Amino acid sequence: MDTNMMAKDQTNGIQSTFTTQTVIRRWGNSQGIRLSKEMLAQMGLKEDDTIGISIYDGKMTIEKVNKPKYLNLQERLEAFYKRPIDEIYVESAQEVDVGGPVGNERW
Repeated sequence: MDTNMMAKDQTNGIQSTFTTQTVIRRWGNSQGIRLSKEMLAQMGLKEDDTIGISIYDGKMTIEKVNKPKYLNLQERLEAFYKRPIDEIYVESAQEVDVGGPVGNERW
């Protein structure tokens, strides 16, 4: 793998550049490319991270995909209230009547 790495100071708002060449290899019934430790470090990636790959105008871009912190509403509520869902106080589970239409609403 031929690698040319040019790191610049991130604190001054200058982005770092990392250029490399590698070979596409057979991986089972597919083909794959290997990403070096240096490349993963530059992108802030580690093993088992999810990435997004987009191709535009013949160029491939690889970006880290930020997974949602909470997978569903229950997890989000439990984290917010810091207790299990069964212990979260619910004032009323019934519908609330807010009256009839006031303006030009269509029901």
